[in-house]
Amino acid sequence: MINSSEITIEELEKIVGGTIDESADLIIPLAAAGYGAFIKTNYDQGRNDLVDIEAMQEFFASKGYKFIPGFGDQMNVFVGPDGLKYGNDYIIYLLNNGQL
Repeated sequence: MINSSEITIEELEKIVGGTIDESADLIIPLAAAGYGAFIKTNYDQGRNDLVDIEAMQEFFASKGYKFIPGFGDQMNVFVGPDGLKYGNDYIIYLLNNGQL
């Protein structure tokens, strides 16, 4: 058992892959919309997560969006076909409403 005073928040985020939480939040809406599972192991890349960022970038490009994944404190950014920048919440809204 780990004493909570023995681990920092930054160390905890690294354990659970917290640097790309927003990208992980996209996995379920993408799967629910029938676009597949965007999961792969990234341990060899030092990311310690299960999100297939590269496949997501290809998928969103096919829909006209440039997907720039956020790492650390950065948010995901999607550049739409109209040239405007959108956040994760908007993309999840589109997925949930079948509008992507």
